[in-house]
Order: sequence, then C-alpha cells, then structure tokens
Amino acid sequence: MGNGQKTLVSVLLILFAVLAIPFTSRALETEDLTVRDLTGQLSDDRIRKLTAGAEEKLKKVLDFWAVDSGVNRRGKIRLEFDEPRAGTYSTVFITVKEGNANVRVVRVFGVTEEPQMVAHKLTHAVFPSADKLVRNMMGIPMEVRFGNPLTFPMCRFSHDEWVTVFRRNHSYIPLSKLGPDHEEWGMTTRQGVPVVLDKAKQHIMYAESGSFGAFLLNTYGVNKVKQFYKLSAGGKRPWEEVFESSFAELEAKWLQALDTGPKPEEKNIALLLKMVKNDPGKACSEAQQLGAKTRPSPSLDFPQKPAGRRKF
Repeated sequence: MGNGQKTLVSVLLILFAVLAIPFTSRALETEDLTVRDLTGQLSDDRIRKLTAGAEEKLKKVLDFWAVDSGVNRRGKIRLEFDEPRAGTYSTVFITVKEGNANVRVVRVFGVTEEPQMVAHKLTHAVFPSADKLVRNMMGIPMEVRFGNPLTFPMCRFSHDEWVTVFRRNHSYIPLSKLGPDHEEWGMTTRQGVPVVLDKAKQHIMYAESGSFGAFLLNTYGVNKVKQFYKLSAGGKRPWEEVFESSFAELEAKWLQALDTGPKPEEKNIALLLKMVKNDPGKACSEAQQLGAKTRPSPSLDFPQKPAGRRKF
C-alpha cells in the first residue's frame, strides 16, 4: 500500500471513529480531544466533521514530529468551536487553570467554512512554550503542510513570498526583535485570549517566524528543532548549543537561502507589494479574497520525519 493510500485509510478511520462516538450535551470526546460547541448552533453532524478534521490534522502533526499528544501527562486538549472574532476566522491556543490542572485549549473562531490556523495551534498544544517565537516557528510550518492555505500569515500565498515583499518594502523586522511575549508582536491579551493591536507588525513577524522555522526544519531536520524546543523550556534560546550558530548567523543563513533559492513569481510579489504599500494592516485579508491560489514555496518541502511516535 502506497503512502497516499495509507493516509486515506488513516483519515477514513479517524472519521469513522469520530462518527461512532456518542454525542451528548453539545460536547464530544475523542482519544486526544474534548470538544465543545460554544456557539450552541452547530448541528451534531457539523461538530463531528469539524472534530474529524481536527483529529486528522493532529495525527499528521504528531506523526511529523514523532511524538504523542501528551494526554497522559497533561490531559486531553480541549477543542472549542466559536463564532468568528470581528468577522475574522482564526484559532488561538491558551491554557486555562482548572483546579490544580492547566488545561490546554485550542479555540477555533469561525467554522461555517473551513477553519483556519487549526494545525498551527494544535502544534502549540503539543509543544506549549512561553516563547512566542519558538511556538510560531514550529506551528506555522505545520499549517503550511497540513492546514488551510488561506490561514494567516500565508493568506493564500507563502510566507517566503511575504518576507520577500516586506524586505522590498523596507518593513522587514530583524529576528532579534521577535521577543517571547505578545506585546513584542503587535499583540496583547484580554481575558487570557490573544488580541491584535497592530495588524501590520503582527503579519510581518508571523511571516518571518514561519519562514525561519521552515528554514530550520529544511536545513537541520526535525530532531534538531525538537531538541531546540526541549532545551528552550527554561526560557533561553539555545541557538549555538543546538545549531552551532548564533541567532544572527542563522538569520543571515536563512536570508541567504531565500535569496539563492527558488525565486518567487514576480507577479505575486508585485501584487502583494501593492497591497502592503496601500494598507499593510489589510494586506492579508485582501490576499485571502483573491480568486486563485498560488503554488506553495518550494522551500517548504520538509525533510523526512523520524520513524515511530514516542513521548516527548
């Protein structure tokens, strides 16, 4: 059986397993997830399908990183379906204190169409980190690989194309400015949920962190990035210890790879540059509304994952 057939079989098994689960009181349980409908308006069938889609993405993320979901150590991930925020589809990862436990919550805002950022934020739940750069450089490449191409920060294009546009527009932000906290990314939190204060800055930093994370995976492999995550738990960023290069050297290597690698289509760059110059805060939403999808960046072909899943 080929890889494509195996993937199809896995997806069908997930769907059948979710459909077989009894559904009561607007909540649903799977092996890895506790699911809730916060809208109170979704049909049982819609919730099951959304849950099957999330389980499929989670399985692909776990297989890619060769880890488990952490249920035995942290409990199940709570998956919540909610209304769009200010008309925008997105997903956030938060932790909620319940008794002595910290519950991992992935809250999906907007589900009448295909949800966005689900693979990204499920990766955060698997690899929770206090450092926003660490979270995003691991999570965004998973959305590119397994998720929705409309998702921020790709917004129908590739993050490499966006980085090219930001550099040409002289709005590129050095990676050293990508601190660990929301406030350094044009964001803050309200009632524990991340909110955006500066859309333009947020877009730049997310696109850069996603592109940089993909570069690290391409260049150094899955195990090195996992090692970096593990050693970063104490709040440090062990660049030299893991990658044998300083942060500045890694940034230079990443930008050089963008300059010498496959060139993005100039018509895409020109289109995105026009959007950014016109209104950088609305460039993503304008790109999402375009009719045709473009090809993903060739640099997003990740190395093979390690064989076998294990605890991490």
